[in-house]
Amino acid sequence: MTPAPRAERLRGHFVGWQCRIRADAMRRRSGQPSPGMRPQVLSASGEELAPAMTTLLVRREAESFAPEFRHLARRTHDPRDRREAALALLAERYYQHARDFNDVLTATFAAGSALAADLEREGRCVLAFAQDSQRYELTCTVALLGTHDPRRDETWWHNALFNPQLPPDVSILAFTPRWLEASADPDPDGRR
Repeated sequence: MTPAPRAERLRGHFVGWQCRIRADAMRRRSGQPSPGMRPQVLSASGEELAPAMTTLLVRREAESFAPEFRHLARRTHDPRDRREAALALLAERYYQHARDFNDVLTATFAAGSALAADLEREGRCVLAFAQDSQRYELTCTVALLGTHDPRRDETWWHNALFNPQLPPDVSILAFTPRWLEASADPDPDGRR
């Protein structure tokens, strides 16, 4: 078996798993990030940079929900109403189809974050995801998203739904998995 088809299956397995655990968090945990949404962050050499980092799985640009997120955030100033509307949207429609997502994850950092600066400077890291009996280790390239990047827009508005005090000057990094270097346990192909 060539590595490319295996890498594509691993990618599809991961994205499907992320959609399932995220929809479940919206339905059963009031949107609280589950362990599988908060990977451990390691340097390329394996040194722990952060014990956990909350990530967002972003949709393909053509499927962006940024306008809907922005509308929900601006529709009401009541944080409870905003949160309830966000949970309903995310549970019912956002995570329904894994095919609507690419494999890029994003994370939001306070302005001046040392971790964000280190990750951007290094340009790569390993994200170690674990929840229940599933594990993934993803070597990722890391890039700072510019102010006009639709992935930044979607991430910022998504987070603003849950944090009305989110400042505009946060740093949002994109983590793009290198699937030929990824591993899963259990592996979708049954490998160990």
